[in-house]
Amino acid sequence: PPAPRAPVAAALRPVSVCAAGKIGGSKGASFSMFVHNAWYPAAWDHEIGRHLFSRMILGQPVVFYRTEDGRPVAMEDRCPHRQLPLSMGELQGDRVQCGYHGLVFGTDGACVHVPGHKGAPRQARARIWPLVERYGLIWIWPGDPDLADAAGIIDIPGFDAAGWAVNRGPLMRVGAHYQLMMDNLVDPAHVSFVHKTTLASDGGADVPVRVENGQNHVAVSRWILDKPPAPFFARIADFPANVDRWQVYTYRPPSTAVIDLGSAPVGSGAPDGDRSQAVEMKSYNFVTPETERSSFYFWFQVRNFKAEDKALSERITEQFTTAFNEDTVVLEAIQRALDIDPSEPRVHLPMDAASSQSRRLVARMLEQERNGAN
Repeated sequence: PPAPRAPVAAALRPVSVCAAGKIGGSKGASFSMFVHNAWYPAAWDHEIGRHLFSRMILGQPVVFYRTEDGRPVAMEDRCPHRQLPLSMGELQGDRVQCGYHGLVFGTDGACVHVPGHKGAPRQARARIWPLVERYGLIWIWPGDPDLADAAGIIDIPGFDAAGWAVNRGPLMRVGAHYQLMMDNLVDPAHVSFVHKTTLASDGGADVPVRVENGQNHVAVSRWILDKPPAPFFARIADFPANVDRWQVYTYRPPSTAVIDLGSAPVGSGAPDGDRSQAVEMKSYNFVTPETERSSFYFWFQVRNFKAEDKALSERITEQFTTAFNEDTVVLEAIQRALDIDPSEPRVHLPMDAASSQSRRLVARMLEQERNGAN
């Protein structure tokens, strides 16, 4: 007879702390499996204009548009009359007209006109979500609007700093739960195997990582000393010999990861904090849940070298796109496996410490929302 299965490591269970549902295989999982009181990128700024644009955010349909003065609006993409998506209607000035019976909704979500009727019922209202436009992104607050504070959006000093350049990639839709993506974004160990021709370098696979657990973040770091540069950095910087190379992954719940990458000449003092001779790049990664099994991936990098070289920016974007597509293949395969049997036991390894802690932070946020805490 087959050997008995070992218990599933609690820290590796999908959405391990959310009783509402699991990443895969759960039909009818509760909407509360997502953290709502947080800022999420909903779109790139260029995606939203003087047209009705629909996107699913945290399992909810949202229609976006800009008013005549350029202000972005996020409205529930559902007419309260017969539930037709408002995105199938038309934009009239700053108002949205439903394409079924012509009900018209203002920027506050209230119905202001019903054809053939005097006035409009008070309950005829579409929900409106707070938005902030920053870093080329449109950020949405899906939770309690009274708690929405733009100060909670991550600060990115290098985004418009002198001597730093920004390159951003295309929006990527990944067929996997957002926590699977966040697991990947705090996992330096996978780089040597998934990204052999892009971000990996010789001698890195067996280098241990250091995990720092903070009150509202998890940081994972690894130094690879006196080794050849990663293929990616070798292509964009002139390193005549081996380098000291670092990877620092910082996770902020529910779904932001900042990856600090860089290389410096051996002996230049980078491990002790002197980055004066270093090539540095910070990758900002934002994952917005679409559904239980799909997510939107927004990302860009800031760098401290060759800031005016637009051709280099294009090459960096191309190479990161290639690397992130490699991640997508793996994550979507994991999601398909979970859909077959989400209860299949998995082995817990020391390298999983960061992802386990990141899920605990999400668990705390979910619990706070269930209890009505700010």
